[in-house]
Amino acid sequence: MLATEYVVKHENNHADHQHTGRLYKIKALKGTGKNWFQLRVSVHLLILALKTYGSVSRSIHVLRRLEKFKKDIIGPGETKIIQAYGKYYHYLYAPGYPSKIFDEYIVAEFNRISPVKRKVNLLNFLFFAITRKCPLRCEHCFEWDNLNKKESLDPDQLKAVVKKFQHEGLTQFHLSGGEPLTRIKDLTSLISGADKVSEFYVLTSGFNFTSANAALLKRAGLTGVVVSLDHFDKEKHNAFRGFADSYTQAVNAVVYAQQQQLVVALTICVTREFISWHNLLSYLELAKKLKVVFVQLLEPKAVGHYKDKDVYLSQSEMNILEQFCVMMNFGAGYEDYPIVIYHGSYQRKLGCMAGGNRGLYIDTEGYVNACPFCHTKNFNINELLENKNEFSTLMKSANCPI
Repeated sequence: MLATEYVVKHENNHADHQHTGRLYKIKALKGTGKNWFQLRVSVHLLILALKTYGSVSRSIHVLRRLEKFKKDIIGPGETKIIQAYGKYYHYLYAPGYPSKIFDEYIVAEFNRISPVKRKVNLLNFLFFAITRKCPLRCEHCFEWDNLNKKESLDPDQLKAVVKKFQHEGLTQFHLSGGEPLTRIKDLTSLISGADKVSEFYVLTSGFNFTSANAALLKRAGLTGVVVSLDHFDKEKHNAFRGFADSYTQAVNAVVYAQQQQLVVALTICVTREFISWHNLLSYLELAKKLKVVFVQLLEPKAVGHYKDKDVYLSQSEMNILEQFCVMMNFGAGYEDYPIVIYHGSYQRKLGCMAGGNRGLYIDTEGYVNACPFCHTKNFNINELLENKNEFSTLMKSANCPI
């Protein structure tokens, strides 16, 4: 079923893009193959729980609670699983299986249900804005007022932040900006110098994500890229990003990342103007042709360039997104489409999973925030690096204000 050559071609009234490249092994698990995989993971989790607790009854209790939590987040159907480059993925913010990083992530989830007798990570993921530099002027940018000013953190400070959070057991770093590829030398040095106990993703518009830079990042130890693509229409995406060549750069970034066997996600700010079944389906058709693993739907928030603007979605628009997410992830006939992630829905069901709960955001000024959309500026990261306060104490101060 897998071809060695593919062509991405999307046509509408405004855009016609074609790109040819090499396709590596990315496939959704289905039927018997998926059933066997789920059995394999269930056995693995049981063994991991038994090693952690030494009690059959306690292990079964924790696994049942963990399964319920997963269903509460993802939904009632069978979780979509995509195999990519030798590992299996079901959620962008969960490490690939099998791996030691995945096991550490799971034990930390065990600990949330029933305390374990060893040190575990207090957080799962960190959004870390490593630069203020960016050539784009994106409509929804939450760092709008901080762009293209003097950098707040030098290379040594960047490495110190990563080292500190790795010491606390963090399993995923999502490196953003600004545009992190404007700082490619520091970016590759940061990843290559880190311990191999975490996954690293780069959030990019595609700017400067050349074939050569993709290879540099892969050698450094990058796990994957999250590429911002805010429309299937070339001209509309370019207008939203304030950069004439942004669409082409974003699609090229997907291709170059795949050539290096990097996990690829697309992320889109789903504005009121965009939300319709036609647009959502057209976007997922393009994502399918691009062979990405995830599509992430982000609701617009009144921060950054959107501050004081009426951008929040209506209940009916949120309902469309929720229905679309369920259809794509569980509907018959959509098995070969990317996994769709819709954080707004998860937050309304379970509360914020960032905000010092499972994740945090360090902005371009070095301030620790609940998340990229909650500009709480609880404390500066230098307070943590200078050991002015304990890690757990500072984390408690970074709660989501919602």
